[in-house]
Amino acid sequence: MSSLVTLASWLSTWGVIKAAGFTSYLCIFVSVVLGAFSYGTAVPAKLRGILLPAHQLAGWLGFLFGLLHGAVLTIDTYQPFSLAEILIPFTAKFHPWASGLGTVALYILAAILISSDCIKSLGKKAWRAVHRLSYPLVILAFLHGLSDGSDSDKIWAFPLYAGSAIIFAAAGLYRAYIQWKADRKPLASK
Repeated sequence: MSSLVTLASWLSTWGVIKAAGFTSYLCIFVSVVLGAFSYGTAVPAKLRGILLPAHQLAGWLGFLFGLLHGAVLTIDTYQPFSLAEILIPFTAKFHPWASGLGTVALYILAAILISSDCIKSLGKKAWRAVHRLSYPLVILAFLHGLSDGSDSDKIWAFPLYAGSAIIFAAAGLYRAYIQWKADRKPLASK
């Protein structure tokens, strides 16, 4: 009987909100980490051919679960949000700052996804500039979940947030190192 109560709580609007939020965050995190390793020579070409589609799929799933997270907040009976509170950052009555971080993160993710679909018309330089917003995106999503998530104080949430932060930082440092090496190559050959 207790497992049915647990299942019912996760199938409630609040359960869907939490599950969609965590899933969105994890997909965004996975997408950015895979993206960091989808380019460059440190990863064999065959593996990059697998990582790139996984990176793109995780990004889209993160976006879709983020949309679900926001949409279900509008029908929640305990702490409902208006559509304006969802769409206009920092206007929510409940935790306006933390909620706004989530809205801004979703807008950044939308810009990244759109730029990826329009890479030919944008050009690689503009696409790369927009794509670099993926690092602040993860930080905003992390801060949103940590400060606004109702489960962020649970014992199981700490390893999720801490582990993802450590892996994200390592992936970011790796990308910075790869870029630094690439920027130095022309200098070394002169």
